[in-house]
Amino acid sequence: MDQQASTSSGPSILSRDSIPTAQSAGKLTDFRLYGEITGVYDSGLLPMPGSPQGRTNAVADYGVQSGFGVIGSRRWKRSRLSIEYRGKYSYYPKGTLFNGSDQFLNLTYTYAFRPHLTLDLKETAGTTTLANGEFAYVAAANPGPFGIPTNELFDNRTNYIESRVTLVWQDTQRLSFDFGGDGFLVRRDSPLLAGLNGYDVRAGIAYRLTRRQTIGATYQHTSFDFAGTYGSSQIETAAMLYSVALSRSVDFALEFGGSRLVTSGLTQVAIDPAIAAIIGQSTATVTYLRVFYSPLVEARLTQRFNRSSLMIGYSTGITPGNGIYLTSRQTAGTAGLTYSSRHRFTAALNASYNTLSTLGQILPPYSNLQTGGGLTYRLVGQTHLEVRYDFRHYTTQTLLYQKDSNRITLGVAFSPGDLPLAIW
Repeated sequence: MDQQASTSSGPSILSRDSIPTAQSAGKLTDFRLYGEITGVYDSGLLPMPGSPQGRTNAVADYGVQSGFGVIGSRRWKRSRLSIEYRGKYSYYPKGTLFNGSDQFLNLTYTYAFRPHLTLDLKETAGTTTLANGEFAYVAAANPGPFGIPTNELFDNRTNYIESRVTLVWQDTQRLSFDFGGDGFLVRRDSPLLAGLNGYDVRAGIAYRLTRRQTIGATYQHTSFDFAGTYGSSQIETAAMLYSVALSRSVDFALEFGGSRLVTSGLTQVAIDPAIAAIIGQSTATVTYLRVFYSPLVEARLTQRFNRSSLMIGYSTGITPGNGIYLTSRQTAGTAGLTYSSRHRFTAALNASYNTLSTLGQILPPYSNLQTGGGLTYRLVGQTHLEVRYDFRHYTTQTLLYQKDSNRITLGVAFSPGDLPLAIW
């Protein structure tokens, strides 16, 4: 490999967002195009209260989807480009409120100015209406960015974008420094759901102890506010990092530290009964300004086999929430398994569980469980059978609000190439 194109600093560290893009069975792929037509059944489509349909109960409906995508990676002498794009248009005869497109783009470009200086540019953007299905696993696969919406409560149009810039200076074969920043936006169509504006800046250092082990430290300042409602947060985070290649195919990465959070917003409080009897209301909306200290932990274990890969992750930290639950403490666990045979089929399994506890608002804890899996099988030539099932259960734990959602898709996909089609 050309020295100027190599930026290896030992096992990957979480602070540099090194989760791979455009991979199949753990290996970088060439560019692959596909198109698809599928039938879909959703048991739990849930519109936002006050929607044009005038209902708040879940809707079950059959529909049709058509989609197109491209995934792949390409290397040059000094640079590398990775792209993942997936787009679908959905049509429901009864649930017309949910008709429209879901799209996701993840673009990464790396350029080596010189043997010791590398620039990484990452762009993530998307739009989605549905809170269940394969698009919901975007955040599970990459829990670091603030700008990818997670734990959405309603099937409401949500648009998001996050841009990341990182400059890595490889001072020696063992020592490296990185500096960077992010900007992110989230917009939700319903005026009852808060949007998000924010940015972060960060700096880190990594030292390669051995060929297999790397340690490091990072500092990050994050600031965001909520569009459509009063509230903002400023977060100062310091963390230590450790990564190790347990074998040629197994990596483990750990980040641990803490955050200082200053957050403000609106919340409801109970009014004294004597005053409530006079003014005719039992609650009042008040502002708050609070300071919290919160632990930060993120761990990821990755196993790459010849034709498959396994990822298991855990994290706890601060999140901007989902438009109703604003600044919150989140604990999450994720797992994903992919497999690709030599000629015929690919399969993928995903699962995630997370909880939210608000920091400032007075809301009950929220929990979310998602699991799903898919299979593509080459029928003949460039035609593939495509099957997927997704399940989601979420609740506010007081049982005042809980929902189960099942989603089944079955159809055909078309893609040139001799290898099995992997689109998850």
